[in-house]
Amino acid sequence: MKFWEKKAKRVYLDWAAATPLFPEVRTAMEPFFLEKWGNPGAIHAEGRLAKAAIDNAREKVGQALQVRPELVTFTSGGTEGNNLAIRGLIESLHQAGRPYSDMEVVTTRIEHPSIAKTVEYLASLGVIVRYVAVDGDGFISLSSLQQSLSEKTVLFSVAYANSEIGVVQPMHRIKKILQQMEAHFTTKIFFHVDAAQAPLWLSCQFETIGADFLVLDVAKCCGPKGTGVLIRSRRATLTPIFFGGGQEQGVRSGTENVPGIIGAGEAIVIAQAHWRARAELAHAVRDEVISLLLKTINGAVLNGPQGENRLANNINISIPGVDTEYAAVWLDAKGFAVSTKSACAGAGGGESSVVKEISADPARAHSTLRFTIGPDTTFLDMQNLTEALLAHVSKMRELTQ
Repeated sequence: MKFWEKKAKRVYLDWAAATPLFPEVRTAMEPFFLEKWGNPGAIHAEGRLAKAAIDNAREKVGQALQVRPELVTFTSGGTEGNNLAIRGLIESLHQAGRPYSDMEVVTTRIEHPSIAKTVEYLASLGVIVRYVAVDGDGFISLSSLQQSLSEKTVLFSVAYANSEIGVVQPMHRIKKILQQMEAHFTTKIFFHVDAAQAPLWLSCQFETIGADFLVLDVAKCCGPKGTGVLIRSRRATLTPIFFGGGQEQGVRSGTENVPGIIGAGEAIVIAQAHWRARAELAHAVRDEVISLLLKTINGAVLNGPQGENRLANNINISIPGVDTEYAAVWLDAKGFAVSTKSACAGAGGGESSVVKEISADPARAHSTLRFTIGPDTTFLDMQNLTEALLAHVSKMRELTQ
């Protein structure tokens, strides 16, 4: 039985941007909209019930990710989680007496805007920002990483799986380099991982990844929008980036989104319980579709790697010379929901900064299409998409000749 019933004649291929709720998530959340709507900060029975539900959700997340529940912080999503991890760490170190100019943050130029814009802000404060090189598939250069680290480095920030081109970074090898350089410089280099795209398709066991900060966006794993999770290690310290009533162990003030938190607990448990089987199904469809697209659409180029080091549901191509923003609108009218880049990179035209960085080719960067499939997407769905895309591309090329 499918957990999500697709509407007739629509094929949804934008799972990197938003996902449908698991039925179990909706069932778990509904009472907290209709009956159990107390404020968890209140001392009366309704408040205590809401607080107990949050504590239970925190326990579920901790068990699913193999981390102690007190290290779990609920947020409004991936963007807030990344900001809280990066800015919260820097402010904590600064308040402890370390000047901004004495801190270095290392990242790449293919990160989500919630990382890219945050480190730009830190640079305006005087923090030194260094960028690690990536290759033509988006993998970070491990030698460049090692060379970028110094005795002033306090943080390395990277996505587990890139939201646009699907490259899965080698977490274990990155962690090993960070540990080696910590020992060399006798300092702490914290490791921040943006895992927003990961829970449906990859293991997110906290200790296995080896991060100090792990950020999840529940809307990307069949949970409610507006809810996220930040996991931190015992050695990591955070200063709040906004202030109020001191909820979430004083790290994230504001009345808790009880229904969202309940949904987050359920979604992460289900996502992680079956990630491998889900990924194997998507992987098989993805590879067939990549081959079909590259054979069918003359001039199409794959962005990102092939094989196991690509997110199981991610397909990203460029068709240089074709207006893919218009192609996405045309495909939408034909019943296919697709995108050109990360939804958080902004709607409308413009190049993909990720594809530009890996290819140094403006034509490729301006002509991207991203198809992110779901567990129920079939090869027939993608054959129909390919036929529709071919018809559109052929017509556009005919008109411009």
